[in-house]
Parts: sequence; structure tokens; C-alpha cells
Amino acid sequence: MNNHKNSIITVLPGDDLSSIMGTSTDSKQPMKLGDGLRYDMHTKKIKATLGGRLYHRPSTNTYFILANTKRYVPRLNDRVICIVEERIGDYFRVTIPSSSVGSALLLSTAFNGATKRNRPNLKAGDLLYARISSCNTDVMEPEVSCECMPGEIAAGGSKKDWMTDETTYGVLKGGSCIQISIGLAQELLKPSSVLLDALARAKIAFEICIGVNGLIWVNSDRPEYTILILNAIQNSQVMTDEQVRGMVKSLVQTVRTVLHD
Repeated sequence: MNNHKNSIITVLPGDDLSSIMGTSTDSKQPMKLGDGLRYDMHTKKIKATLGGRLYHRPSTNTYFILANTKRYVPRLNDRVICIVEERIGDYFRVTIPSSSVGSALLLSTAFNGATKRNRPNLKAGDLLYARISSCNTDVMEPEVSCECMPGEIAAGGSKKDWMTDETTYGVLKGGSCIQISIGLAQELLKPSSVLLDALARAKIAFEICIGVNGLIWVNSDRPEYTILILNAIQNSQVMTDEQVRGMVKSLVQTVRTVLHD
């Protein structure tokens, strides 16, 4: 079983995964099934309901499938990149690209340190990094917030107010934003992302925001590096870990050579 946990397994809808997952004995926690997995009580089998990569989260002994779906379905506290659409009283309506809901509401004071008298003056077209703060879509329109939660602050998130441009969430100024696949966005958000590790090792200074909805924003002190990073992200989707590291190294060498000429 341990060999399965340390490797990436690609599955298709309907695949029987009982032999892979049913022999887990090294965790004190009961096994949990996450997205894309279903237990059939009649056949006593675990089957995939989505196509994608099977992952295991040891801390909770949870298995789930990371699927490259075409539509993002909002979930509480997901981080997304959205676009300001219009102001409606004390709220802004924002578009969440590639989502199943299309739009959401943002309270105008839902920013760190914002008050009714001192709050951001957002304009249509502004790009925002936000988190899903309410997503009971059966009852009401989803809501997003640009306020950091206590747990995020404890984990290193910034609690500085919105005027400093140093908050975890808020308006994304400058840089470039592109649409990538939802599956690739999920891969990049993993702490073990090989691509982001390779870029960090290349010692390029840059800012990056990754939305679970498949939008990614990159900013650096030189446009050449921004383009390099965006190209590396798009190229990485069809590469192995070794190929990703080689690709990043090659791109960095090429750009640095051009800049020094």
C-alpha cells in the first residue's frame, strides 16, 4: 500500500480501486473518501466517479481524485480570482470565471481594516484575489471576502489592512493574468508543486496568486520574467517532474542570456 501512496495513479470513471485503497493498515484514522470516489455497499467496492489523479492525504487518511473539470464549483474558503462587475448598494457583484455560479457578492467592507468610511473604491474590471465566504447556492447567491481568517493569519497570512497592498487578499495591481485548466490550478496549489519549487530555486523574485477557478496572476520586476513564469506554467501541464525542472532551468538560462546581451 505504501508504494501506492508515494506514486501518482491516473484513474478513469468506473475504475475499481478497492485493491489499491482497501489494504491501508498503517493509519490509526479510518479511511475517508473525498471527491471523485464512491463506496458501493452492495458490491463492497470503491469506485472512481471522476477521471483524474488519485491522491492520499496522510494527515486525515483521505483519498480523493484531482480532476481536470471544466467548471469550478465553489466551496467554502476556496481562494479564487474574480473580476469586479458592478456596485449594488453596500455590495459589489463580481464574476468568478469558469465557475458553475458565474457571479458572487462582495461586501464593500469585507477587507482587512475596512470601515464604512474607509473602504476600497473598486471599479468595474478590477481583478481581485478573494476567498469564498458563503456558498449555499440553493438559498442565496455565493459571497466572497477579502478578509483574512484567524486560521490563515496563524499560518502566516497577512493581517495588514487593505491600504498597504500587503494583505493576503485584495486588488491585484499590475502583472498579468491568464486562464489555465482547473486541474493545473489544483496541482499548483499543492505544497509539493514541483514547478513552483523549481521557480523558487531559480531565484527569480515574483508574486503569484492561484485561483482554484483556473485563473492565475503573476507579477515580477521585469516583464521578461513574468512571461517566463506564465510560459513555464502552461508548459508544465504535459510534463513529468524531471521534465518540468529541466524546462524551467532552460527558460531561465535563455532569458538571462537575452537580458545580459
